[in-house]
Amino acid sequence: MTQAPTQKTDDAPTKRELQRQMEKTRESVSETVDEIKHTVNQQVAVAKKTVSNVLDYREQFQNEPLVWSLGALSAGFALGYTMGYAHKETRSSKNKSQVAAFTNSLVRELSVVGNSVVMPSLNARLKEMFGFDFAEVLDSIGAANHKPRKRKPTKKAAKRKKAPARKK
Repeated sequence: MTQAPTQKTDDAPTKRELQRQMEKTRESVSETVDEIKHTVNQQVAVAKKTVSNVLDYREQFQNEPLVWSLGALSAGFALGYTMGYAHKETRSSKNKSQVAAFTNSLVRELSVVGNSVVMPSLNARLKEMFGFDFAEVLDSIGAANHKPRKRKPTKKAAKRKKAPARKK
């Protein structure tokens, strides 16, 4: 009788070896996934902290009050100057655009809010801190600006002044 060869070839791994390799691979993948999760969680935490610090403007203002105040002053000046210029231009022109109408309505609304909400508290603070009434100062400035303007001479009056007097 002939016997079938029972020797195993060296190239083919056994079932147990394959299972061990699969288990090692699973553990390796699991460790890699855990490391990735840990890294991502750390990065998310850092990003959250950065964003929350930036969005917490109160804390930032306390850390850098001069920078924030100058920024607010600059933005307010730019907006006010632009709105004032647009308002001035629309007052002198006969054709009013939608932008001009918007500017006029915005100026009216801001004036109402400023006079009813901001000015009383600002005036009280300035009076408390510096001892003068800010509303009175603004009223005196406004009164000084409302002096009657000199009328420009009409064309006829200008010709009369330019023309030499006739000798008789």
